[in-house]
Amino acid sequence: MTLDEILLIAQNWAKRRRDITYQMGGQDSRQNGRLDCSAFLWVVLGEAKRDRNTDWIRADAVGRQSKFRQIPEPVPGCIAVYGGRWEQVPGKPARRHAGHVGIVVDPVKKTAIDCSSSQNGIRLHRQPVLFDGPSDKRPNGVIFCVPKETPDVAPVA
Repeated sequence: MTLDEILLIAQNWAKRRRDITYQMGGQDSRQNGRLDCSAFLWVVLGEAKRDRNTDWIRADAVGRQSKFRQIPEPVPGCIAVYGGRWEQVPGKPARRHAGHVGIVVDPVKKTAIDCSSSQNGIRLHRQPVLFDGPSDKRPNGVIFCVPKETPDVAPVA
């Protein structure tokens, strides 16, 4: 699958599937109309989510590369992903913040398509946090990756 095909499928979902709502852990748009961000990515790629969440996608892209490979800079149609993190506030239990994944539309305009709670579904919107800073200093450990078989995209050196 090319990046143009990934982007086209994601854009079609964002335009035509306004009935999809966000639900953490949601996996099947046909069953109950609910997806989470990683399930949306798997729908676009034409695969079942199974247990492959955002942390799995990130770990695969920077490690074993069985499904994804990391690229140095964002390009339209690539995947932006950051893993979850733990936050410790004195006097309170540690809290886990989930990671997130979206499909880059325009790196210059800083737009992406994702399924998120802030948008309550699949939407195209500006996401400056995904793109700000040089590649080694992006917030939240953001990386960019593509499906392993994607042609004509240079990997991280």
